[in-house]
Amino acid sequence: MLKILLRLRKALALIRFRWAIIWLCAIAAHGQEASKPKATLVITPRFNSAGFFPFSGAIINDHINFDLNVFYEHKGYGFFLFKSFDLVDTHSIVNYLQPGIFKKININSTFYLRGFVGYVFSQTTEFRDKDSDYFTSIAGYWAISEKLKLENTALFFDLSQSAKLANRLLVTYQLENFRFDVYVWQRIVFETNQFATSASLAVNFPKIKLTDGWHIQNTISYQGYLTETKPDWAMRQGLLVSIALPISPK
Repeated sequence: MLKILLRLRKALALIRFRWAIIWLCAIAAHGQEASKPKATLVITPRFNSAGFFPFSGAIINDHINFDLNVFYEHKGYGFFLFKSFDLVDTHSIVNYLQPGIFKKININSTFYLRGFVGYVFSQTTEFRDKDSDYFTSIAGYWAISEKLKLENTALFFDLSQSAKLANRLLVTYQLENFRFDVYVWQRIVFETNQFATSASLAVNFPKIKLTDGWHIQNTISYQGYLTETKPDWAMRQGLLVSIALPISPK
């Protein structure tokens, strides 16, 4: 009888031990699941007072236009879709579509890279004009401090026709609820060795919350060329006012 009781106690102890292991594993699994990076989705519709190329640094015309940017990232992989509409002239070069995919590479807690590949659909006359072409880029992001950030993007485009490089340097400083952006673009056409530099100072006003995950933000910037050389289709300088409504679904 005593032996049977001892065996029962050992069996119960073993069962408790196994349940404890299962419970700890469940807690650990739940913690790992909670710590997994969540997907990021940001949809940004925006109205602009002038047509411009945000990736290569040129103001094109003084037409009111609309653009839509969709950005998605999960576990270091993602895609973006940028569509620009000229609301005055449907045949201007402001009408284009730029989809792309990317891979994020974390270097350390304050610095990471993204590599992009994609295609630019020029849409002045049809969905895909003859001058549509591929692009690729590498971007570096450095959080120097909570307020000061630096970003540099080297964009190679028109790869199969007349390869070009647009290098964009962005310095961002956060002051209270205002953000100040300083851009410097350098554009090189390899075929003709044409070199042009433009710059911009932008003031981003405080975001206004509309609902959870939906805000409105106003940006005013002044942009112009620092070199005598510039693309024929670009304005020498101009003022740009933008109203963005970024949406971050949860």
